[in-house]
Amino acid sequence: MKIPRTWQIFLFFACLIMIVNLSSAYAAGQAGEYLAYQEPPQPAGTSWLSTLSYLVTLVLTFALVIGLAYFTSRFLGQKMGRFTGTGDHRIVVNLPLGPNRAVQIVEIAGKFLVLGVTDHNITLLQEITDPLQVERLREAAESATPPTQFDAVFQRHLASLQQMSNKFPGVFGHASRNDNENEREKR
Repeated sequence: MKIPRTWQIFLFFACLIMIVNLSSAYAAGQAGEYLAYQEPPQPAGTSWLSTLSYLVTLVLTFALVIGLAYFTSRFLGQKMGRFTGTGDHRIVVNLPLGPNRAVQIVEIAGKFLVLGVTDHNITLLQEITDPLQVERLREAAESATPPTQFDAVFQRHLASLQQMSNKFPGVFGHASRNDNENEREKR
């Protein structure tokens, strides 16, 4: 009678677990006092010097992490900024169609190309040769200074917070100001 493959794997791991448990039980019985738990020695007292050195180390570590994050973001920002390009090689229009899919109009060596871009493929959809369209694309690319993504997100969240503070004045401290103003008016 043949045992199915899944049962063979299950029996193998069950035997392996039993062997590990038996060997650890045997080792615990043979160890005696060697593996017995011992309370760690307590220091007589902590000095202000050790506390100060701990705080200085903590601040230096924090500064190192912040510095590394700053330089990493600068490095990656420069690398990612090269993708948009300048001069005669740049992305003029980017139209996202979904996750990791977009249609882009790219200027390379004075030619405007419409590309379909995915994770694994870039397809030339069309080359724009109409002089009127080429001129409009050049003017749009030169005149438009796109806001950074951070600026757009920051402005959107700031507007959202202002709306929220108007809806819930008690949470944002506006109620106490209104109460103080009402008391002043009563006097």
